[in-house]
Amino acid sequence: MHALLISGSPRVGSGTAALAALVGDALRDRGATVTSLELAEPSAPRLRCSPDRYDAVVLASPVHHASYSGLLKVALDDVPGDWLADTAVGLVAHGSGPRTGSVVCEHLRTVAKALGGWVAPTQIAACPADFTPGPPGTAPLPDSALLRRCDALAAELHRCAAMLRAPVAGHV
Repeated sequence: MHALLISGSPRVGSGTAALAALVGDALRDRGATVTSLELAEPSAPRLRCSPDRYDAVVLASPVHHASYSGLLKVALDDVPGDWLADTAVGLVAHGSGPRTGSVVCEHLRTVAKALGGWVAPTQIAACPADFTPGPPGTAPLPDSALLRRCDALAAELHRCAAMLRAPVAGHV
């Protein structure tokens, strides 16, 4: 399986990107090849590229005024209406509190479905409390509950991607 992780944070190296990287690690642990794209990077390519070379796409966003980031919105507004057709989609949000990301994931769920994506049931809404301080000079460490949620999402994306690759009975 090949997955594309898209971080819609306007800051390079953000908590959102770190959260997406945890999902990427969980996917790699299941044998996936993962490509990461931070939209904040000046050299980030536009999303016009077809995701058909990916079996799964993970959309990650910070919480901005109770929704997903404007940067991700602009990027998704620029893609064709079938951009995620028959693609497994994972949703991830990073906010300031334990429940702030849930509404972001629900907004992204609607957008992903409108673009033809098959959204995994597990969504990850995380916040700083899901991390503990690492050794001095290092990034915070995810707690075990967050790692289990990332693994659950990775498992669902694998199952969904396999289902979407399987031939449909009666169709050539």
